[in-house]
Amino acid sequence: MSTPERAFVAAIISQAYADMLGPNDDHAFPAISFLTTTFGEHARWRAHLCALIDLDGQLVAQRIVNGLEGKTELHALTTEINGRHEQSVERARERWLHLKNPHTPPASSV
Repeated sequence: MSTPERAFVAAIISQAYADMLGPNDDHAFPAISFLTTTFGEHARWRAHLCALIDLDGQLVAQRIVNGLEGKTELHALTTEINGRHEQSVERARERWLHLKNPHTPPASSV
């Protein structure tokens, strides 16, 4: 059964996922950190929010890391973005590599 509160929490997590795949680095890097980190404030908030909608925050993080590392797919949230989804995933994977290796500048589209 869905409640407005559960829908709100799901929207927060969905927005972070969309930001991770989106074109704006200023939104994407914090979203990747929120969705993948295993310790600290972001991990605690993700675990708390995921628990509110009966998800395991650590499992969510691991699945996203696996997708960012190319071990599994990162799925599109809606069919409207499927056309450009592969480009978004590639951009997110480049950002992930930059976060793991901060001395390497991120690829620029400019």
